[in-house]
Amino acid sequence: MEISKILQTSQEVKFGKVLKFILPTYLTSLFNTLYTIIDGIYVSRYVSTNSLAAINTVYPLVNIMTGIALAFATGGSALAAIAVGAGDRKKADSAFSVSIISSILIGSLFSIIVLINLTPVLKFLGATPVTMTDCRIYGFLWLAAAPAVIGKELFTYFIRADGSPRWSFSIALSGGIFNIVLDQLFVAQLNMGIFGAGLATALGLVLSCAIGILYFAIYRKNLRFTIRHLPFTCGIRCMVNGLSECIDQLAIAVTTIVFNRTALMLAGENGIAAVSIIMYLQFLFIGVYFGYSMGISPLLGYALGNHKPEICRKLEQYSYRFFAAAPLMIYGLTYICAPFAVTFFAEKQSLVFNLALSGMRLYGINFLFSGFNIFAAVRLTSYGKGHYSGIITFLRSFALLLVFLIILPHFFGISGMWLAVPAAEAATFGISLLSVKKSVFKVTICMDKNRFSTASQTQR
Repeated sequence: MEISKILQTSQEVKFGKVLKFILPTYLTSLFNTLYTIIDGIYVSRYVSTNSLAAINTVYPLVNIMTGIALAFATGGSALAAIAVGAGDRKKADSAFSVSIISSILIGSLFSIIVLINLTPVLKFLGATPVTMTDCRIYGFLWLAAAPAVIGKELFTYFIRADGSPRWSFSIALSGGIFNIVLDQLFVAQLNMGIFGAGLATALGLVLSCAIGILYFAIYRKNLRFTIRHLPFTCGIRCMVNGLSECIDQLAIAVTTIVFNRTALMLAGENGIAAVSIIMYLQFLFIGVYFGYSMGISPLLGYALGNHKPEICRKLEQYSYRFFAAAPLMIYGLTYICAPFAVTFFAEKQSLVFNLALSGMRLYGINFLFSGFNIFAAVRLTSYGKGHYSGIITFLRSFALLLVFLIILPHFFGISGMWLAVPAAEAATFGISLLSVKKSVFKVTICMDKNRFSTASQTQR
């Protein structure tokens, strides 16, 4: 569905139309989550829970590469959507092109540096003698696939900003199905172990990236890749505007290291395996929040660029109602379905199962608060205020989380580790709520030759 058809007037903006536009984005998020979970199931069932722990040890490297991609994908696509709404195709093309070039160059440089120093980096991340071999194999495959990792994220967001969320979903769908098929072949049938799992993931990412290239080569609507007259400052603005999502991924990388070290201290390799299971399962539920927020982001940006503040307000009202209802249902499902979900990764009689089950029910309390925090940050990014959204993300994903990860385990043991995320999300919730109540964007666009900005009005 074309964005312009949804946002003609505020009277024509209906929740059904908005959901129809958002649905492919949510399905993209859901399917990314599902095939990531299936990847973990194959490793835990056909290899070992120690290999699952190795994957979790390596994942901070993946988070950093994803953070580089998302800085430009979310920030650049939001600015591109604003430019398209304002009718300035040249600036939209610049945001798109600079984001592609900058992120792939930075991501590839990071990959090369880590590959040269892979063993000491893995030791720093928490690899033990038991998991080091698997960590090296899995880490090498992800780092070698860095351009595809970054390209897949970029194309997913910019295709959505181009007004084709179904194509964006097709990227996740095709790459995900290919990954699952290869998991069955490499891991289950050919017994290739963690190498097979990593290779399946890398090839799935390559396919997704290839489909993104095909879209912009043949089927694009508004955005066009160019290497002519690309201002350096445009790249800086795209990166700064996407700072929130980049901080989120970098914070996940750091806190995963802390989680792993804490779990290793309290429960050994079984503790790291339990952390891995919970991280896989939380993607399934939190994907609802990310899917909705990222799906509505292009609509907010387009309405901003098109000088329609009343539409932005209506879209926000729909969002607040959604995030008032969804968290209660999601936590209820988490609590009820946790035993069934954990059995996909560990045997019921195992220590890993008991650790993951009790941990999931405590960790899941964060779903009551995280949805609104995620939307509050994405909303600011959509309006070109990513540097402010970065504050919310920094608090919930890093600063407050680290504080609670250090303090709570001293008082409550491993239960305190699981409660650190809910505590951080609850503390950030008040700040997110305050940002919405105190600062309501008028979405009046102020444009000059080189930049976009939005004016905000404080309600007293």
